[in-house]
Amino acid sequence: MDQILEGISLVLQWENLLLAMFGVAAGMVLGCIPGLNANVGIVLLLPFTFYLGPVPGIAMLMGMSKGDGFGGSIPSILFNIPGTAHAVVTTLDGYPLTKKGQGGKALETALAASCTADFTSDLILIFLAAPVAAMALHVGPPEYTMIVLFSVVLIALAASDDPLRGLVSTGLGLLLAAVGMDPDEGTERLTFGILDLCDGIPLMPLALGLMAVSELFRQSETSFFRYFRGLGLQEHVAFSTGRPEDEHLSWKEYKSLLPTIFRSTGIGSLIGILPGIGTSVASYLSYVVAKRRSKHPEKFGTGVLEGVASCEAGNNAVNGPNLIPLVTLGIPGNLAAALILGGLMVKGLTPGPTFMENQAPMLYALFTVMLFSNIFTFLFGKLAIRYAHKMTSISPSALHGNILILCAMGCYVSQNSAFALLIMFTFAVVGYIFLRLKLSLPVFLVAYILGSMLEHKLRQSLALSDGDFTIFLTRPISATFLALTVICTLYFLFRKKSSSGKAS
Repeated sequence: MDQILEGISLVLQWENLLLAMFGVAAGMVLGCIPGLNANVGIVLLLPFTFYLGPVPGIAMLMGMSKGDGFGGSIPSILFNIPGTAHAVVTTLDGYPLTKKGQGGKALETALAASCTADFTSDLILIFLAAPVAAMALHVGPPEYTMIVLFSVVLIALAASDDPLRGLVSTGLGLLLAAVGMDPDEGTERLTFGILDLCDGIPLMPLALGLMAVSELFRQSETSFFRYFRGLGLQEHVAFSTGRPEDEHLSWKEYKSLLPTIFRSTGIGSLIGILPGIGTSVASYLSYVVAKRRSKHPEKFGTGVLEGVASCEAGNNAVNGPNLIPLVTLGIPGNLAAALILGGLMVKGLTPGPTFMENQAPMLYALFTVMLFSNIFTFLFGKLAIRYAHKMTSISPSALHGNILILCAMGCYVSQNSAFALLIMFTFAVVGYIFLRLKLSLPVFLVAYILGSMLEHKLRQSLALSDGDFTIFLTRPISATFLALTVICTLYFLFRKKSSSGKAS
């Protein structure tokens, strides 16, 4: 208890709280801008932490990571353009709610789900760090391979209307992930002699082109045809109908969403414990599970609060448990955790098995900062929602132009290369074609993100077994997830065939 109180006292100083608030506000702003996120902000601010003490520096970095969690949902809900990769799923129900005039309610749902899940996951980190980290040590490459394969297949089958189209999107995403240098042999794959592709296709330009710029193309096309039909440049999307019940999330609605939020928090926390899987997978799986557990799954994608709450709770619930491998084993769970690890090491703090014993006050100070950052996220989020409706009053031409400029800036900054702009516009065209062919862009993007990890873990597994694929059947966890993958595939394909037969 003395160590806990000492850790809290380290945080309760005006400098630390102000820097945490600054980090939350900056992370929220960066999350709103397509192409920029908290990782970029942490990289930019990391040199400034050299001149700060350990607690103020970590408070600013942790605050930025927290603010980014909600910030990415704002453009997703208002304009159907995700500010961050993990906010892609939020567009599925967030933007339809805005089109119904319930943009304020959708944003408040995202904020409430984000803060509730984030706070709960932080408690999981605080109370279960050591025992959960011990269990995570038993997850090796074969288990990782089957977990990632199960995630990819489940998302392909459940997150799209047509399972076959979902599998096609997944296959194309996995194929694209193979572009670059072979990690073992060092030979080029699918680069077509282009040196800039030797390191693979960078994620940020691809995601911006696929999800943001292609959406601008689609909306511009809609405006073009509406103009020649004499209907105006673009259909007006009202942020609010003017009715109070459409502007705010009521306490009754929040309580009805709690089962969905806590279920998604559990999913996100389990995924967060395992390093490298990330928030995007948690967001998709939480949405899929919420859709399957709903009494009205057909309404998902048309604008339901459960859809927004599930994915926002899922991706934010990753944050706390994702630090479990860091503080107990010294293994960063994602890029943000790796950057925070760098910030700790700069201050002479090395997370690992002895960190909880030798630096207990600093560890509890980190936990306290995380809890305070959630409070600041809620307060700044409420303030942002209050003025968000002004963004919807911007004319479409000015809005599209500014978003395109921000996408181009974020793309260039992320890679510091003009070639990244070419990639962005190339995949903007690809994304537009996918929309026309009714292929799922989010499924394609997730498959691409997880493709390299799937290949890496698969090769590690085969190296352990000297090329024997039965290693996946002889280990209980990997065999379980392999069986679940086969069962889910057969279930969705059989259900699709049955529904087609009934329709005919």
